[in-house]
Amino acid sequence: MTRIAAVAANTFRETVRERALYTLVFFAMLMILAGLLLGQLSIRQDEKIIKDIGLASIDLLGTAIALIMGVGLVSKEIERRSLYPLLAKPLTRSEFFLGKFAGLALTLLVNVSAMSAGLYLTLLATRQPANLALLGGVVPLYFGLLLVVALAMLFSTVTSSTLSAVCTMGLALAGRYSDVIRNIREVAPAAPRILVDGLYFALPNFHNFDFKTRVAYGEAVPLEILSWVAIYALLYLTVVLGLGLAIFRTRDLQ
Repeated sequence: MTRIAAVAANTFRETVRERALYTLVFFAMLMILAGLLLGQLSIRQDEKIIKDIGLASIDLLGTAIALIMGVGLVSKEIERRSLYPLLAKPLTRSEFFLGKFAGLALTLLVNVSAMSAGLYLTLLATRQPANLALLGGVVPLYFGLLLVVALAMLFSTVTSSTLSAVCTMGLALAGRYSDVIRNIREVAPAAPRILVDGLYFALPNFHNFDFKTRVAYGEAVPLEILSWVAIYALLYLTVVLGLGLAIFRTRDLQ
């Protein structure tokens, strides 16, 4: 556990030095401020527009950070051969893999917190209510970002950074429209039900993490729903990280 924490801390230090990270966070802040300006132009819609754009910015930019950083956590270490001296020490592949994931999870937590703070400040600047109910939209988004990281790391154990990014993005997009897949038999009755249902349940359903519209209209997300979302994320993370660990343990790094 100590070695996992050491790898996580080192990963956190490396990722926070990335210029792309600050560029994305800065861009997210600009989008939140843009929501402030648009809100001023809309009659009695300030709060909804600011929340809409703010949460969408956290989702979009957080996904970009998770994707860009996640695909390089393992594959770049292998390509640069910087992984070999690490594994020569008393550090197992499992500890390295889990430490990398924990380090990027911490980086995402810090960045999502910073963007959320920017959203709260924007609401306060316009004298709009900035209550804790807003976190009902932010916390599930963070769970979804962790799943993007896990998927990116899974693909990075078997292929290059570029192909990992393409595969992760494709799966993330498919997961956002998984409800369309579930209803595909309505437009294609000939499609085998077992295939459609199997694909639906196998894909990560990112729609489960999306409460942006609900929160933007001032509705609170019940704790029971947030708990169910957390359990779903934990189960899916366990499966994806387990697959990644199994592949990484058996991969020939030469």
